[in-house]
Amino acid sequence: MHIAKIRNICFTKINPETIGGLIGLLLTIDNISENVITVFGPKPIERIINIFTCSFAKMKNIKIIIHEITCNNAPPIVLKGNVTITPIVFNEKDVTTNDNMQVINDSKKVDIDGKKNTGEMDNMDEEKNAYSHKYAMGNGSYTVKSVNCFKKRKIHNGEDTNDRYNNMDDMSESRCGVQETNMHGNEDKETSERKSDSGVTPICVNRPTQKKQKCICYLIECPQTLGKFHVEKAKRLNIPSGKYYGILKSGKSITINNKIIKPEDVCDKNIDGRKSLVIDLCNVEDINDVIEKISNNECLYLKNVEYIFHLSNDEIINKKRYKQYFLSLKNVKNIKCNQSNSSLNICPFIFSSSLNNFLSKLLPNIFLKYKPDTPIYDLSSLMQKDDCKKDQLDEIKQNNFPIYVNGQNERDNENACNKVNNALEETTPNGNENEEIFQEDCTFLSYNTLTKFILHPFHKINICTNEMLSDLYPNIFNSSKISNILKENYQLVKTFENFNKKVMQNFSEFPSFYFLGTGCSMPSTYRNVSGIILNIQKNYSVVLDFGEGSLYQLYWMSKSWFHFSEAIKSIKIIFISHAHADHHAGLYYLLYMRKILFPHLDHPLILIPLTLKKWMDLFQELFLDKPINVLYNEENLEIKERINKEDNICLHLFKVNHIKESYGIKIENKHVGSVVYSADTRPCDNVRKFSKECDVLIHEATFDDELLCEAIQKRHSTIHEALKISLEVKCKTLILTHFSQRYPKAPKLNKSSSTEINEIMNKTIYSFDYMCIPLNLINELPQYFSILLNLLEKLF
Repeated sequence: MHIAKIRNICFTKINPETIGGLIGLLLTIDNISENVITVFGPKPIERIINIFTCSFAKMKNIKIIIHEITCNNAPPIVLKGNVTITPIVFNEKDVTTNDNMQVINDSKKVDIDGKKNTGEMDNMDEEKNAYSHKYAMGNGSYTVKSVNCFKKRKIHNGEDTNDRYNNMDDMSESRCGVQETNMHGNEDKETSERKSDSGVTPICVNRPTQKKQKCICYLIECPQTLGKFHVEKAKRLNIPSGKYYGILKSGKSITINNKIIKPEDVCDKNIDGRKSLVIDLCNVEDINDVIEKISNNECLYLKNVEYIFHLSNDEIINKKRYKQYFLSLKNVKNIKCNQSNSSLNICPFIFSSSLNNFLSKLLPNIFLKYKPDTPIYDLSSLMQKDDCKKDQLDEIKQNNFPIYVNGQNERDNENACNKVNNALEETTPNGNENEEIFQEDCTFLSYNTLTKFILHPFHKINICTNEMLSDLYPNIFNSSKISNILKENYQLVKTFENFNKKVMQNFSEFPSFYFLGTGCSMPSTYRNVSGIILNIQKNYSVVLDFGEGSLYQLYWMSKSWFHFSEAIKSIKIIFISHAHADHHAGLYYLLYMRKILFPHLDHPLILIPLTLKKWMDLFQELFLDKPINVLYNEENLEIKERINKEDNICLHLFKVNHIKESYGIKIENKHVGSVVYSADTRPCDNVRKFSKECDVLIHEATFDDELLCEAIQKRHSTIHEALKISLEVKCKTLILTHFSQRYPKAPKLNKSSSTEINEIMNKTIYSFDYMCIPLNLINELPQYFSILLNLLEKLF
């Protein structure tokens, strides 16, 4: 995708699945362009964008305009090239809104030039000024908010590093036209007691009655394709070449020698533009609504339709009426876009998975990779009640369908249930008539990521798969080169084989570290953004930052879908070190997924910066059913009362030298000893103090030693500085992470190293994505990572 070309973003519905990547996308666009980005979608897209752009994800270059589509009378969206997008709203009368939550505060206006009005709020020196207004568009069906970004910043060439986030250094509370509101409502007795006991109240929101979520489908209509111009016809009519040809091609008539010549005299008839429908329903109940709406106006919705893109989950598109209606449409290609019920057949991260594939061949128990497993069921199907499942199994037994109780055959159970449903439906009146529709070989078409659907002009309409991803384990490296390198370094490779044999005998999954992402700022070709999990016991783990895409990284490392879900279930504590989005943007989908998989499970204890409070409040209100168990980071934070005594874990938070509200953490437990995570920081006394003689120090090493000035400017550490701290505190093992995205392997240690530095190098592990570090082998691993870096030096 060419991200810099993005001008419009359309949402079909609002949930963590659809908006999860929006923060990262906008920050990336903001880092490379000064575009005007227009966002279309249902409520509360305005509130969502308003809160995160005014707190932790400030845009410096782009301007965001938001159109909230509230009813079916919304005017069409006309794009460049006369492409028209018509929104189609469902659940128009049932959508839940909260009138008490007013986003725009007219009493705090900011002039367009960014100057504050007299008497307005102070301390906005490092805040982004923004202005907001609402106006009627067309018949008043759009609510529009404009977020203007006045402060420009220099766009650095190259790949790096924290420009995407580091310009938000002081995260004081946002005043971007957001009205201060109390989302908590009245506290109940239980909440009040908890507040008096611990001094901190979990987020608890007075939520309106839950109703159907509003969803929007989109009709995309391309302009006409001009008919072919026939030069020979023009010559027969004695039309001079040049401007007259151009006029006729554009569809206008000309007059020559008092004779009117029309376009149809020399051109074929124009071909009507083709249409595409994008359908994404929230509930099974919406099926009748969408079919009725389309059937009542087939001329608008179905005439000249080339593609229908189905984004809905399998529960919806596999319903009999849905399939009967859409698959019976003639000359229409039905594209299934939601493949969440399928195991992975491609990896979207080609470079990182290629590297992981290579590393896993050398150290398969350290570098974990995905193994195709039981299909991932759509999230809504996971919410079925146990008694419903029991009833389905009883029906299967009665109809003599085979029953599979093994987890790996859950998909077969579902298929068997479908057979039961079909068998029951066939006994209903006219059942055979309905089935006749499927006599033809009609199915939804499915394509892999990066398939390109060409919609215009008519003669070029095509499904282009040239760039489509096709490999689960891609290999971008030169195979012959790898083979030669391994042969030339046979003795080094032999040491890995010996280690692997030892691992097979002594490997212990718990306790261990999972390094999900080891890069900084934004995802790159080889490293995702920050994410670490400390697995203390099978049912107890701690998250140390969770950037965007971390949940996918965890899934890739998991042995199976069951192992993946158990890993999510085991998370009891989540620590977010600071408010830069590369350290927390993945947290929210993790919480949502955890709620879907384990609806009766309490939320983990979440330690986050106060800057994220409004965003966390909003997420709680919109997407979570239970109060979040949250504490806002501060020094000497009392955490003991929020942790079960039997967990036998001790947490210490300490301030570090990065941005405002930046913290590191020390974890002490009998199973792991003492573990210190520095997070993003310059070398500082608090890191030295809390990591003194610790068992494991995880320290950032963003830059190599030649970029010390940049490290100081952006408040990060170099690799030499991290090694020096490790030497000072006498930690047993040092793990380096958070590397600049300019380093596919790791930053180089360029300064002449002392004997002491060389000694600590023998206790140092360079982290990679998808890496598992079992603590019972952690003292042996540094020597193998030294060998590994030597091999990678020859490979890259």
